[in-house]
Amino acid sequence: MKKHSFKLIVLFCTFCMFSYGQNCKNFKKGVKRAKKHFPDKEILSATKQRHLFSKFSQAASTYLVKSENSKYLALILVRELGRRIDLLDTNPIILQFENDEVLTLYPEKSSLGKFTLPATTEINRQFYTITDAQLEQLSLQQINQVKVYFTSEKVSEEKRSVDDLGMFFDYEILNERYKANLMEPALCILQN
Repeated sequence: MKKHSFKLIVLFCTFCMFSYGQNCKNFKKGVKRAKKHFPDKEILSATKQRHLFSKFSQAASTYLVKSENSKYLALILVRELGRRIDLLDTNPIILQFENDEVLTLYPEKSSLGKFTLPATTEINRQFYTITDAQLEQLSLQQINQVKVYFTSEKVSEEKRSVDDLGMFFDYEILNERYKANLMEPALCILQN
C-alpha cells in the first residue's frame, strides 16, 4: 500500500512540474498518420514525435496516440542498408527501465516493412496498444533499453538476437535526453 501511495505522490509531483512547462499540443502529423493506420477509428490526439534511440545505421522515434477507446505507442523504425523486416501483431516491443522493470507492448495489427528512397533505407511504422497503467509507468521512469521483435527470413544471424519470443534487435539508449523522451508525452495522453 505504501509503495502505491508513494507512486501516486511521485506521479502527482511530476504532473505538477510538467504542467507549467509542458507542451501538450496536439501533433497534427501524428493524428494524420494514425488515421491512415486506423481508418475505422476516431483519433482524438497525438503527442509530438520524439527520438527513442539512434545506433549506427538504425534509429527510432516515437509518439503517443489516443483514439476514442484506446491508446497507442507509435514507433517509427528506420534502418539503412537493411533487409526488410515485418512487425507483426505477435511481435512485441519491450522497454526496459532504469530500475530493470520491463514494459511489454503488442501491436494492434501487423505492419509490413517498406523501402523508401534511397532504396537501401527501410522504414517500419507500428502502433503498439498501451494501457493507462502502462502510460503511468512510462511517465515515472526513464528507458534504458529497447527490444524490437520482428519477423523476417532475410536478416542474417550476426545482425539479430533470438529468445523465446522470437527474433529481435536490441538497442541500449545512451543519450540521456532520449531516455526521458516518453515521460512528458505519457502525462499528456493521460491528462487529455
